[in-house]
Amino acid sequence: MKILSFDIGGSKISSALVDEHGKLLTDVKKVATPQNCEDISEYFRKCVAETVFDRAAIATAGVVKDNKLTGKPNNLPVGYENIDFAAIFKTEYVMENDANAAVWAEFKLGNLLNVQHGVMLTLGTDVGCGIICNGTLLHGKSGAAGEVQMNFSGRSLMKLAEKYEYSETDCFKIYERVKSRDTTAKKIYYEWEENLICGLLSINRLLDTEVFALSGSLAKIVDYAKVNTSIKLLLPTSAPEIKPARLGVDAGLIGAALFLSDKIRNNNKRV
Repeated sequence: MKILSFDIGGSKISSALVDEHGKLLTDVKKVATPQNCEDISEYFRKCVAETVFDRAAIATAGVVKDNKLTGKPNNLPVGYENIDFAAIFKTEYVMENDANAAVWAEFKLGNLLNVQHGVMLTLGTDVGCGIICNGTLLHGKSGAAGEVQMNFSGRSLMKLAEKYEYSETDCFKIYERVKSRDTTAKKIYYEWEENLICGLLSINRLLDTEVFALSGSLAKIVDYAKVNTSIKLLLPTSAPEIKPARLGVDAGLIGAALFLSDKIRNNNKRV
């Protein structure tokens, strides 16, 4: 089965053909997210016209319930929640929150495989959170489980740079200066890192998880050895393991395709 799968975020849309087992059949195509919903709709119509596929899948920013967005995501244009994807695809499709799609892919194929209690955090401009509890995906009553504000996002790191009146606010350039032993850059980064550790501890106190998988662009600047050591010192008897996600930035569109595949087989458990 060829699944045309998308991962829609505020800055870019990724797409690829994926099979029912989560294998990429094509290279992942990435384009900047259009700034109005008409252009987003047109982009999808163009993809559909140019691609031979059987079914479709969408991972998207925002709260999703019963295959529909419950409102406009903060990082997408007005009217996005009203796009008629059924009319565009003209075939069976699924829509899922991007963090939930990503954690599902990591649970089925990645570093949360065989984990009964796991969390995947997507560290980007904001932080996405997907939760596996007792081997099932946690949605909550309205689909909004995990939709909480966290202070270790890229936006948070930029705000720390502004707090210290630093000349650079680009997250990766700050990290490069950390490696070159820039004193202020180190102060900014270490405060962000402390926020990350405290956030992991807080989530773990609520969920008592086995593994945290970190994805997204900022997952590349995490010092995993240091973070794991800190967590173990603070939670000596029940420390979770902190790992980079195996599937990386493609987890969302792979997970969306797996949701569709599991829906067809009717074996993806949700709570």
